[in-house]
Amino acid sequence: MPEENKPDSSVMTINWAQQKAISSPFRSRLIGMLYENPMTPKQAADALDKNPGTTYYHIQQLVKHGILEIDREETNKGIVEKYYRAKAISFHNPEYKKSEEEVEKLSANLYLSEAMLKELNEEVHELLIRYGKRSYEEANRQDQQAYAVTFTVNRSEEED
Repeated sequence: MPEENKPDSSVMTINWAQQKAISSPFRSRLIGMLYENPMTPKQAADALDKNPGTTYYHIQQLVKHGILEIDREETNKGIVEKYYRAKAISFHNPEYKKSEEEVEKLSANLYLSEAMLKELNEEVHELLIRYGKRSYEEANRQDQQAYAVTFTVNRSEEED
């Protein structure tokens, strides 16, 4: 997609209804795919090897909740094809209340192969080692505070 047509990559502020709408792993996958490349529901279904009717339903739910929008319409052999795109790929719900100890929370629904999961774990491990090293190398800084950083991967049930 040309850069000028790319949706705003900033974080989209959402409410609880929108949070619920994006919480499905399949819908998260659709959002990620349609952020990168607007598609018709049929194209999205083919790309994800899913039923077109099911894919259309999930796309319509995401449109209803303001997560997806129509990027363009094209006429092909007399049929109007609607291409959908995601408005954002990152979301923030200001209604979510953190506990006193919680400073930051990030989450994502991902489809990963065993090899990809291993690579993700290795990269996060390297990141934690790097910041652990920096924390003692810069130990005399007055602005440092103690944080517990936890990385957890949970299996998620896929829904159609």
